[in-house]
Amino acid sequence: MVIIMVSHGWQVHSDHRVRIYQEEDGNLAIFLDLREFGDPAPLLIDLSEQSVSIVSTPHLVEKIEVKLTKEIVITWSDEPFQLSATEGIYEDTE
Repeated sequence: MVIIMVSHGWQVHSDHRVRIYQEEDGNLAIFLDLREFGDPAPLLIDLSEQSVSIVSTPHLVEKIEVKLTKEIVITWSDEPFQLSATEGIYEDTE
């Protein structure tokens, strides 16, 4: 489990490695750290001292828990970790 401190005293707990970009006012963009697939859509969260607002949830997120102890727990889907690119899907017909 990865634990990262962010603004307003909140902690982000993630079951996979993530990259977090943070604005001064507490807005977060959280990316699952996958090098094979480029940058998937981010999880966007607006934070304040007292609240968490989930703005955008990518399809790779399975569950988000917000706890009264100022913890945001993210569970990611295992889907991207089960993919393989062993066969081509494009054929040139010309």
